[in-house]
Amino acid sequence: MEPSTQEKLENEIEELEHEIGVTSAWKKVQNTIWMIAALMISAGQWSDTKEIFTSSYEAIIENFTHSLQYEMLEKIHIGNSIDYVKSIVGEPNVIKRSKIDPNVLFQYYDEGKFNLTLISADSRLVGYSVFTQKEDFLPKVPFSEDLASLNITDAHKTQGVYSYDIGNLIYYIESQDLGKQQMFLTLIRGYVEYGAIPSVKDINPEFKKSLLPLIEKLDQKVIFSDNEEEISTVLSDVRKAIYPNYYAITELEPAIIAEALLTRYEYKTFTKS
Repeated sequence: MEPSTQEKLENEIEELEHEIGVTSAWKKVQNTIWMIAALMISAGQWSDTKEIFTSSYEAIIENFTHSLQYEMLEKIHIGNSIDYVKSIVGEPNVIKRSKIDPNVLFQYYDEGKFNLTLISADSRLVGYSVFTQKEDFLPKVPFSEDLASLNITDAHKTQGVYSYDIGNLIYYIESQDLGKQQMFLTLIRGYVEYGAIPSVKDINPEFKKSLLPLIEKLDQKVIFSDNEEEISTVLSDVRKAIYPNYYAITELEPAIIAEALLTRYEYKTFTKS
């Protein structure tokens, strides 16, 4: 027997909820969704209604959750062909070529809730980075914790190779070698000034204001002090202060990830902000 329109819609909802990962809280809005669906059914055929219904349902989910964006990021992996990744995220807003390695290309995306940088060489994805643009957009860091759930010290006890700036861009990022079990990839966490400040309970409300003096102090120690213990003490303060709003993963050297960061001026031009 041919399924009824209501049964088709019920099946469609179940499939979407399974794919998008909707929680039980969304059951509360189903009456509204059914009303919208009924209006759409009266306006056209089932195939048209299904398409409109699916788009409308996903738009509702996107407005109230980050499931679609998290799912997108989970599909991206080092070693993917760049064409495959573009089939997921589309064409970039801006493209730059690395000065460290001219074979490496940086491709920048503004996804609204987050910004994404793809790093490719020979049509292959060799790295990518993400920073949040919403306080509660906190995706899972590959092979690790959720973004901003831990400060850098707690996320990675051993200090890695770090990079920072206080001029063209305020940032601090630090690398962690993942070892042979993860194909010798490097994970990088940190803070970038044009990212959002994550809404986590342990973060200092004055985080952004308090971080700049810490990085400035680090800069002074790195330039003028020969005392490794003094530098280590300031580094420890920076690492404890930062609940990352940025992460990257790559098979390249960390210096190229730092190079991929846009300057403050470049970012404003890119986002037209």
